[in-house]
This record gives sequence, C-alpha cells and structure tokens, in this order.
Amino acid sequence: MDKILIVDDEAFIRENLERILGEDGYQLFGCDGPKSALQIAEQEEIDLVLLDLNLGAASGLDVLQQLQAVDPDILVIIITGYGTVESAVQALKMGAYDYIKKPFKSDAIRLIVKLALEKRSLQREIRRLRRRSEADLLEQANMVGSSPQLLEVVHQVEDVAQHDTATVLICGESGTGKELVARAIHNLSSRQRQPFIEVNCGSLPFNLLETELFGHEKGAFTDAHARKIGLFEEANGGTLFLDEIGEMDMALQVKLLRVLEDRKIRRLGGNRNIDIDVRVIAATNCDLSEAIQEKTFREDLFYRLNVFPITMPPLRERRDDIPLLLDHFLKRYSREFNRPVREISAEALGLLSRYHWPGNVRELRNMVERICIMHRNEVITPDMLPVEVRGPAPQQNVTLDWVLPPQGMCLESMVEELETKLIRQALDMTAGNVAKTARLLNLARGTLRYKLEKYHLLDESS
Repeated sequence: MDKILIVDDEAFIRENLERILGEDGYQLFGCDGPKSALQIAEQEEIDLVLLDLNLGAASGLDVLQQLQAVDPDILVIIITGYGTVESAVQALKMGAYDYIKKPFKSDAIRLIVKLALEKRSLQREIRRLRRRSEADLLEQANMVGSSPQLLEVVHQVEDVAQHDTATVLICGESGTGKELVARAIHNLSSRQRQPFIEVNCGSLPFNLLETELFGHEKGAFTDAHARKIGLFEEANGGTLFLDEIGEMDMALQVKLLRVLEDRKIRRLGGNRNIDIDVRVIAATNCDLSEAIQEKTFREDLFYRLNVFPITMPPLRERRDDIPLLLDHFLKRYSREFNRPVREISAEALGLLSRYHWPGNVRELRNMVERICIMHRNEVITPDMLPVEVRGPAPQQNVTLDWVLPPQGMCLESMVEELETKLIRQALDMTAGNVAKTARLLNLARGTLRYKLEKYHLLDESS
C-alpha cells in the first residue's frame, strides 16, 4: 500500500485531501507543520508528500529541502495558493515532482497523485534491476562488495572489457586486488577463451624479464640451448598482465613501448618481426608520475599504458565492504579447513571496521585464513584478532629513550645505527621490495639505494 504524507496547516484542506485519497486505498498521514512532517518521514517509508507552500511562519521550500535530506528520492507535490505560483516553480527547480493550485478538483488530485506514484514505482523497479545487474556483474568479475567505490570500478571494468585492444593501467596500493581487476577485464571481454598470462616485472632482473617477455632463438646467448617462446607470443589472442610495471628497467621500457606502438615483437637473437594480437594490462602500486620525475619511468610509456586508467580504492576507503568480505572469506576457509567458524561478534566486527588495513584486502584474507587454521570456535571474538587490530593504531612518530651520557657520544654513528635499524625493519615489512620500502620511509628511491649501499644492506633487498 502506497504511503502519502499530507502537510498543510489548514485542517480543512488536510481533511478534504484525506477524504479524496482515502477512497483510493492509500495509507495516509497528516500533519500541520515541519517538525511533525520530518518525524513521520523518518519513521515511515513515505512514497509521496503533498506539501503546502505556506505553512504559517514556516516556508514550504525549507521543508522540501529537509524532506529531501531525509530521502533524496522522495516525491513531493506542492500545493500552492493564489500569488505563490513563482515559489511553486522554484520548488520544481529544487526537485519537486509537480504543483497544484488551490482550489483543486478531486479528479485532478487523483490523477496527479496516480502519475506521481507510477513514477515512484518505476524508479524503484529501475533501482531493483540496477542492483540485480550490479550483483550479476560483481559475480562475473569475481569481486565482493557493494560500496560505491567498488561499483564504480566494476562499471569501468565492464566498459573497457568491450574494447579489447585498449591498454589499461590499474593503480592502487598493494593488496587491493589489481590482479582481480585485470582478470575480470579479460573474462568479460571477447578474449575470455584465450590465454591470460601474468608476469611480475619487479621479481625478475632485466635479462630474465626480457627473455620471458620476448623469447629467444637458439644460440642467442651462452645458455640459449633451444628456442624459447616469450610471454607475448604465448598470450597471443589473449591478455598479458604486467604487474609492478613501475619496477621495469628503463632499457626494457623502450622495447615495451615499441611493441605497444607496432604490435610486433622480435625474439632475442631473431632476425624477423612477429605480429601479435595481445591486450596489455599493466598494474602498479607506486606513483608513476613521481617515477617520471625521478627519471626511473618513461613518460611516453606512461601515456601509452594510461589509455584507460582504473584506480583500486584501499580497503579503508570502502569500509562498508568489510562485513561482506569477512563473510566471503569465512565461508571459503571454514570449508577448506573444516572449521565451525561462521560468525563474527559485534565487538570484533567493530574493531575490524575501525582498523586502518595497511595490507588491504590481502591482509583481511590472510587474517581470516589464520583464524580458521588456529581456532575451532563458531564465533570470532576480539581475543582471536591480531594484536594490531585489537590495540591502538600504530604511532606515526618514532620515540627515542636515549639519554646523552656524561662522556658524550658520536652523533653520526648513532644516527647511522638508527637509520640502519629502521631500514631493516622496513625491508622486513615489504619483503625486501625497494620501491615499497622507499614509500614506507618517505624516501626517494635513489636516496634509499644510496643508503642501502652505504650500510651494506643490498643483500637484504630484492
């Protein structure tokens, strides 16, 4: 049953409207002022408001804005008397559905109300279909969540998947799901039955990455005992995902740019070009514009890759998705490890929702997996959470309790000792990744490399 709110300070008008509309079976609510109108709108899911523009000392335009703040999609029909038509037109500009002048006829009221409620019903059906469409799209993309930030990414994935030659650059912090986005683009495109091949550009040195990408002919170098087909050829017809593109050597960036421009590759030691049909998707968790300034990434390659940019939001910016992700991972790992864990206590969920998640979705997934391995409880409680989640947020500033001894000290050696300890800790936290360590310490990569050499820490970095 449709719910209609009538707001008019004249009891005769309210009673007349209630009599007319009551015959059509609507559920009616009547009031004479803004305060009671807002209370009813907050407590009931009102479908339509009949609002008088002149509510004594109150302005109907102000009430219109307040009602829209409660429900942005609420439909409002303005009731206006002689001399207030200009205000009614202003109300239309503010989002009112329509207006009707006093005195009004029963048939006119019934018709305008019927049309307004048909629009409301159509709006709801469109939203329902959109939600179902988005749910289907999320399922196809193998993504979990319902936040506006994630839905925006999913719609971008859907758009670019239809254009299967456009290069895509996916940016975002480590652990946000950039590979998942790349796979979704491939799986929703016409290339879905062809290979999806990934390579981490930061995990291989220049020579190995070059031969992995382009292949080589027999005898191209000392250990080339047989021909090797490169990943570009293996991915022909499909998608090549270049993860950590910001870590690629500058010399190799030149070759990649040529391939993207010409759609041809040449194996190492080869003497002929090979045509390829490959969509290239690149991903990075570093700021490529900063890398361009530092002369570690080519500007022309950046623009060639950045045809269709997608940014994955960090988990702390899509906290509404945390309960859905928790449920997804709980079902997965409780089944995998045959554990009874099914629920999360309200207190534990509150802690998880407030945590800053530096490792993003990957950190959340790993935490749930660890809990399912270690515990047999049915409900996750705060004591089962990692200490960093249970405790206060980590402090940004390093505090020192050193005291200058009476005999003095060598300041330079103490500073070097502190720098060495902090760099080692950062390397441990990033598994030796130089680019991530530089960002963690807020250093330029060149400065960090100098310090790694100075303190003989190169063997501890990758």
